[in-house]
Amino acid sequence: MISFILATILCAAIPVEDDKLSKPAPTVQVVSHPFLLGSEVVQSIRSDYQTGNYKEFLQKMDADFASAKKENALEGLIEIRKESAKAQIHPEFARSYRLIQETKNQQLLDAVKGDDASVFSQKVHSATKANSSSEDPIAAIGSKAPGSGKNSDENRLIDLDLEYYYKGIHLDSSNMKDRREKHVVLEMEKADRMVKASSAFEDKTLQKAVEKYAATLDERLSKSYDMADLNDLARGKIKPSSQAEKEVASAVSRAQSALGDLHRHLLDSLDENGHASPK
Repeated sequence: MISFILATILCAAIPVEDDKLSKPAPTVQVVSHPFLLGSEVVQSIRSDYQTGNYKEFLQKMDADFASAKKENALEGLIEIRKESAKAQIHPEFARSYRLIQETKNQQLLDAVKGDDASVFSQKVHSATKANSSSEDPIAAIGSKAPGSGKNSDENRLIDLDLEYYYKGIHLDSSNMKDRREKHVVLEMEKADRMVKASSAFEDKTLQKAVEKYAATLDERLSKSYDMADLNDLARGKIKPSSQAEKEVASAVSRAQSALGDLHRHLLDSLDENGHASPK
């Protein structure tokens, strides 16, 4: 449960600009942002990935990870996961998280109601699709420390998850171009390696969970891509060019602010054993 809550709550509130403090700006025509559907972007990346266009990038990530492992540079990440594994989130925090997300999603859908044809509307519908269940065994992998799995099969998946978690952080700290695209590539390779590893699993339930995870990966990546664009609207990185885009930006900003407050409340409520109780 910790990864289900914290992975999304760990964010700062997005400040809303105060128009009263801004100087009057000259009237200009706002040009619509050329939004791309996440599904189309992911499909294109998938095609390039399968034809080996990212081979050099992936080899570099492998080399950098091997170097980090040799130099014991993963110890910090491992300790973080050990601490996260100890935390037990009170059901009330999970309920508050779900309510914030449900409210945001409804407001997003309301903003594009009656507009089913535009790319932006399709992007909103993609971004508001339901997440995988928090009880999904694959969803729980990201909160577990190496060696803490219920069996050797799960430990193999935990090791793979830690490897790609490191690679993702390493990618963000690099000066590589198209980092957003390359994160998608890393997720694709990770899923492929999980499927390959699971072919020898004795735990057939976990094996089936891996197969399902891989089969639905592109849909989840598409949703994440579309939600990232909506986050950019809320942060002002993309300028809204319609009333619907303005309403979406406001809804996302309000949700991020509420999640930030929930995160702070959660941290304040954790006792020395990592147990959280609402105050």
